[in-house]
Amino acid sequence: MTALAFHDAKVTLGTHRALDGVTLSFAPGELVGVMGPNGAGKSTMLRAGAGLLRLDSGRVVVRGRASGDWQRGDLARVLSFLPQGGTVHWPLTVRALVSLGRLPHRQPFVRAALSDETAIDAAMLACEVDSLADRAVTQLSGGERARVLLARALAAEAPILLADEPFAQLDPSHQLHAMEVLKGVARRGTLVLVVLHDLSVAARFCDRIALLNEGRIVADGPPDAVLTREILNQTFGVDALIGRHGDARYVVPLTRTTLNVIPAKAGIQPLQEKTGFPPEFTLGQGEAPTRGRE
Repeated sequence: MTALAFHDAKVTLGTHRALDGVTLSFAPGELVGVMGPNGAGKSTMLRAGAGLLRLDSGRVVVRGRASGDWQRGDLARVLSFLPQGGTVHWPLTVRALVSLGRLPHRQPFVRAALSDETAIDAAMLACEVDSLADRAVTQLSGGERARVLLARALAAEAPILLADEPFAQLDPSHQLHAMEVLKGVARRGTLVLVVLHDLSVAARFCDRIALLNEGRIVADGPPDAVLTREILNQTFGVDALIGRHGDARYVVPLTRTTLNVIPAKAGIQPLQEKTGFPPEFTLGQGEAPTRGRE
């Protein structure tokens, strides 16, 4: 079964075409990095997938049913959405906020069941916020709050998780841990779509990359096929160092090559040999940059 699919989805925000004919399908158990430059349509795609934006045309299908055919409560049980920003306005305790992830599974005015408490405990432990359970969320740091909000999304135990830049405020250690958590969630059968900007994290953890630019899909496939120098040059305007350290792949942007950016509608072109590296550096295949001859 396809967990989530976009069929020629188009969305206009004001006068801007934010999604321009996106067609993609995702299977259960995939960890998909949604990537692209600022304003490429990543957040719009996730919000459309969650049924929070009206399409101009096209369809979004959730587990075989058009998103508009779902009752809101039923959709909330199968799809968990974590928006970017991490704003919390009420001084709830951490545990109370995480418990909101269970609301789709509960009847009004009925105490939480054992299954709810178990899911809340597991999510807090996975995101390493169990020690913060009695703290007010408004008194936490930005990174701590981001982990609490991720725990709330996980507590829903929905078979589809859409997370929009959940790691923007995390330190490197917690970012790696959070990706390991999402990897584990996906391995248990959940479809995870996560908006990312860190190329190395995406290359290391994601099964697949969906790369957007100007509201269109410019590349879609395994990280090795999508995060190449050619594609990064023409989509982000950067030249990158790509290689491996043990089993981990890394992709490090080194210099800007903004003039080489190709409009999305033109497609990916072969990379010209001219690079944006300073003249005193040379770049080998999958090697660190080295000084040129004196």
